[in-house]
Amino acid sequence: MMNKFLITLTTLLVPILLFAQQKEPEATLLDLQSATNDSLRYVGYTKLGFYYQELNRDSSFIYYSRALEVSKNNNKKFAQASTLSVMGYQLIVKGDYAEALQNLFNAFDIIEKTKTERNGWLYFKGSLATKDHRTYVLSQTQHVYSILMNNTGNTKQEIFYLKEAIKNGKIINDPYRLGLSHMNLGYAYLKLNELDSALFCEQEALTYFNKAFSNKYLSNVFAWTGDTYLKKGNRELAKQFYFASIQSAIDQASLGTITGSYYGLSKCYKTEGDLDSSIYYAYKSVESIQLVGNTRHMDFSIGDLYENLADCYELDMKMDSVRKYQRLALKSKDSIYLERINNLTKFQNLNLNEQIRLRDIEKDKQAYQSKIRTYFLLGGLAVFSIIAFILFRNNRQKQKANKVLETTLTNLKSTQSQLIQSEKMASLGELTAGIAHEIQNPLNFVNNFSEVNKELIDELNAERLKPNAERNEQLENEILNDIKANEEKINHHGKRADAIVKGMLQHSSSGNGKKEPTDINKLADEYLRLAYHGLRAKDKSFNATMITDYDETIGKINIIPQDIGRVILNLITNAFYVVNEKKTLRQAQGDNSYEPTVSVSTKKVGDKVEIKVTDNGNGIPQKILDKIFQPFFTTKPTGQGTGLGLSLSYDIVKAHGGELKVETKEGEGSEFIIHLPRN
Repeated sequence: MMNKFLITLTTLLVPILLFAQQKEPEATLLDLQSATNDSLRYVGYTKLGFYYQELNRDSSFIYYSRALEVSKNNNKKFAQASTLSVMGYQLIVKGDYAEALQNLFNAFDIIEKTKTERNGWLYFKGSLATKDHRTYVLSQTQHVYSILMNNTGNTKQEIFYLKEAIKNGKIINDPYRLGLSHMNLGYAYLKLNELDSALFCEQEALTYFNKAFSNKYLSNVFAWTGDTYLKKGNRELAKQFYFASIQSAIDQASLGTITGSYYGLSKCYKTEGDLDSSIYYAYKSVESIQLVGNTRHMDFSIGDLYENLADCYELDMKMDSVRKYQRLALKSKDSIYLERINNLTKFQNLNLNEQIRLRDIEKDKQAYQSKIRTYFLLGGLAVFSIIAFILFRNNRQKQKANKVLETTLTNLKSTQSQLIQSEKMASLGELTAGIAHEIQNPLNFVNNFSEVNKELIDELNAERLKPNAERNEQLENEILNDIKANEEKINHHGKRADAIVKGMLQHSSSGNGKKEPTDINKLADEYLRLAYHGLRAKDKSFNATMITDYDETIGKINIIPQDIGRVILNLITNAFYVVNEKKTLRQAQGDNSYEPTVSVSTKKVGDKVEIKVTDNGNGIPQKILDKIFQPFFTTKPTGQGTGLGLSLSYDIVKAHGGELKVETKEGEGSEFIIHLPRN
């Protein structure tokens, strides 16, 4: 009863699910019609080729051919190699082994000659995106080559290339490629009758496909797991996996193994004596192979399927049907045998010709190198004399040119040093103005408490001049305690002033060039205040909102503090400059609503520290964004900037093993981001 239910359900679901699958290619065709560049066209053609890969091999080959043409027109090497590889797969399952081998040779050749490629194209179906296109395509091509080895009877090479494909799949951590290679490796072990290894590999494939969120080839995993359990004698488990394989094949429009699953079910039911079910699935296997064609991995042909039908009818005592399918089996096997012999002959000839060609190339290369060495020795004698004469004649001219060049280089170095010093002095001037403001506060405290102590000492002396009977010892003690407390405050604010002066000296000197543990939050906050007060000292009307957000978990990082201090000061000064510029322009237009704002933040990001300086100025125009870190490039008016501030900052951050980048939006502001190693 259950068997009849499953048969009826599968028969009803096939046309419904195949109709539902049409939505995907229709959507892709619409995308192709509206594609605005060849990159999108390549992806569209590849998606269609992949969709029809196990459903309609002629359509798949046509779409992959178009993808290959687009990739060639745009000289996208890894896209070409990838497409040649999958076209080779279609040629394998169609039985054209020689042409498939040529495609794979071409793909390997491209991979070998192309080490890297900028802005390459690849379409990753069901796979995690990877930047290492070369390793991805190499794994893909090794995988397809293993399929060719399987179909030409070379199991040893099949397993070798599958393991190579797995090794490269692990390098890029790509679960889709690892799933495919483990799936095929399981099938290879199945053929060798190593059934436990086969089951292990198919389970690994299932795990990887789940990680890749890809169901395209689950039907293969289920089918070959069913074959393995059938060989183990566990028909119940075998049937469960065959039914799961058929359902998955229909769901994913991936009918490459559906014939094998029907064939396996027929054998299961025939062994159990259920001839009706066995004959039904035997018919289904014949229908599916006529619909889909040969599959990439089949230990059987249509002749074997006819022969299976004949065996079923023989058990059912229907001799007319037995003779009919025996004739069809014999005819099909003869035809397939001749075709296979022809294909293998072409393949072997091509393989031999390729080996001969490579050997001839190597011989020609050695002969050419021998000739080159001979010509080089003969020509070298003649050229040596000419060169000696030319060198002698040009020696004096070079000496004169060298003197001019040395003078020019000396002048350039001097000019460069002056410009760099000018940039340093400009920032030092702004820093000094800020320091003057900062240092005034602790000095005021020192002066005030010194005056108070002077008055207290006078009061104490006056008290001590009184006769002993009139002296107030409690008052004297209170005065002494007040003097001591004031001295502690004088000492505290003196140290504050000392720290500010030391900071100025560190900034103005080149330092010892050694890294030391530094509190980056304290450093950033100090230079924020100094930059602000420096600008206020030059322009009393300047005002801006300052926002800080410091990550207190960072701790100390190993840097050259005076160098990183210069970088932070430069970025903050630039930020104040642009917000002040925007405010001045808005006010000239009668708009007083704009509030200049500069933010400084720090954050721990993995093994790095991130420092951000953000402003709400006018932003940086896209046309000059690529130039801002170039030496001598500045947007400031003549005389207000040398164009070395950001360039020097960029070099300092790079020297620390870090990165300085900018994100900007015209009209809204900019954000400069520093990444520094924590160690």
